Amino acid sequence: MNDVLFAHELLEAQAARIPAAVAVRDGDRVLTYAELDTRANRLARYLRTLGVGSGSLVAVALPRSADLVVALSSVLKAGAAYLPLDPDYPPAHVSAVLEDARPVLLITAYPSVPQLSAPQLRLEEPGTEQALVALPGGTLTDDERGRAVRPLDTAYVIHTSGSTGRPKGVMVTHQGLASYLAWCRDAYPGLAEGALLHSAVAFDLTVTALFGPLSVGGAVVVRDLVARDDDMSCEPLNGIASGIRVGFLKVTPSHLALLDAVPEPLLPTTDLVVGGEQLLGEQLEEWRRRVPGVVITNEYGPTEATVGCVTYRLEPGDSVPQGPVPIGRPAPGVQAHVLDEQFRPVADGAVGELFVAGDQVALGYLNQPELTAERFIADPFASSNARMYRTGDLVRRLPDGDLAYVGRVDQQVKIRSHRVEPGELEAVLAAMDGVGQVCVTAEPGPGGLCLVAHVVPQGEADGLARRLRHQAAEQLPAYMLPSAVVLVDRMPLTPQGKVDRAALTAAFPATQVLRAPLSEPGTGGAATDAEELLARLCAELLGVDRVDPADNFFTLGGNSLLGIQLAARARRSGLALTPTDVFRCGTVRAMAARSADTTPSVQGAGQC
Repeated sequence: MNDVLFAHELLEAQAARIPAAVAVRDGDRVLTYAELDTRANRLARYLRTLGVGSGSLVAVALPRSADLVVALSSVLKAGAAYLPLDPDYPPAHVSAVLEDARPVLLITAYPSVPQLSAPQLRLEEPGTEQALVALPGGTLTDDERGRAVRPLDTAYVIHTSGSTGRPKGVMVTHQGLASYLAWCRDAYPGLAEGALLHSAVAFDLTVTALFGPLSVGGAVVVRDLVARDDDMSCEPLNGIASGIRVGFLKVTPSHLALLDAVPEPLLPTTDLVVGGEQLLGEQLEEWRRRVPGVVITNEYGPTEATVGCVTYRLEPGDSVPQGPVPIGRPAPGVQAHVLDEQFRPVADGAVGELFVAGDQVALGYLNQPELTAERFIADPFASSNARMYRTGDLVRRLPDGDLAYVGRVDQQVKIRSHRVEPGELEAVLAAMDGVGQVCVTAEPGPGGLCLVAHVVPQGEADGLARRLRHQAAEQLPAYMLPSAVVLVDRMPLTPQGKVDRAALTAAFPATQVLRAPLSEPGTGGAATDAEELLARLCAELLGVDRVDPADNFFTLGGNSLLGIQLAARARRSGLALTPTDVFRCGTVRAMAARSADTTPSVQGAGQC
């Protein structure tokens, strides 16, 4: 690792090499490499005056913007680690993360972010800008930091779902991040042509699109994947300046259906990387047709192994596999072991658990030493005191040497590309009044996997299902909410005395519980024309028999991508509805009311 530069050092190297080149494009705002580096250096020095030092943890709650790029870079330059927060998550979830991490400082532009004992820094305040301008903009020295940044220092902490209801903060090292960026520079030449920064900063998919281009002199292009509220077209990726192209785009498989509509000038010119959940070959067929010269990479990697550690490449002209696409082979510097329950290698073709070793393995879980010891274990195949991470993923090695994903050892699932422990939702629901027992299962729904909560009521059951989901929405992100709450008399048990999840699924299949409307006909009053239209569109998208105006689109199994499709169909039918309206309103009635002011009439609206 001695010859590998850390992420902030890579930025400094590019600022010295190409100071006038564009580093960040954020709408009309442009930062050159010199400007980005200078701003980050000044902010790093300012952070030092606020008590940030080597080993400190700094929370960052900023929108995707040029300021976010500056802030994250400055934290690394100061010798600290950053903790990314998504302000769109419920305050209770953000509070749980802050309570677990206890950062020394919070950099934010949101007054709604939960308060904590540590001080807050607001970049937009006039006093902050005045203080920054007065500071030197040159590169920080190790004396200013207090000591040199070390390979095993934490670079960032990202929280994932925890089975006990407590989020797990994964501590990723500078060594791990540097190793990941090193092979990315070789594997993804499109990074030098610019990358689109579109995902939530609390999701480690963002790491590639942010630090990847900055490590090779490319531009970070900040833009949402969907239209903003002031762009009623509902077209993806509108609003990027004319003539701007990105060479690199990283998305989840769930995004691929949406991205079919990307205008030709905005398609990646060199690299399309897909990660976050299992990829099917059928999802790539349209992309292969539209961009035959682009390399498509299926990138596998848990947060605990620094973003991505195993890849499968489809070169131009390669045939697209049907069904699940292999996850491929380990990246340079990564070792992938397929082992049985006694940690012995399995035969080629046999199913085993994947263990990942190498420089990209994280330090462990923040403030959770027992869980760290359970998941990060000694590597028996290494000569040094190295560790390997137990992924919990079942894989098998194909005849050509590629790895194929089979499933999970435990119950952890991917919901809309987010890792979710059903036990975390169980813990939240179990603490609520009226719940005697709860079991959460993951079931196939209209928008992919969805969570179904099976609840044994304790006391009055009337209205319990709706109340539980409403209360859960105050504590958990949308992707962790149950799409259905099923009330049962008792939980079926296995001979070992455990809840028989398979029996629950068989007795209450998702195809039935998601098709059943949550409201009785007519309980919400007479429906307006707009409500009837939206109810019909929702039913078509969700594959349910009927949707009542009082029903919640997401409770019935909708997700963000289906919400985007709903907004687009509503627009084509004459209703002025944006994806954001769908996400914020939830119910058919609220969506119809939101569109009423800008929609003259839906009489004679066309069919979708």
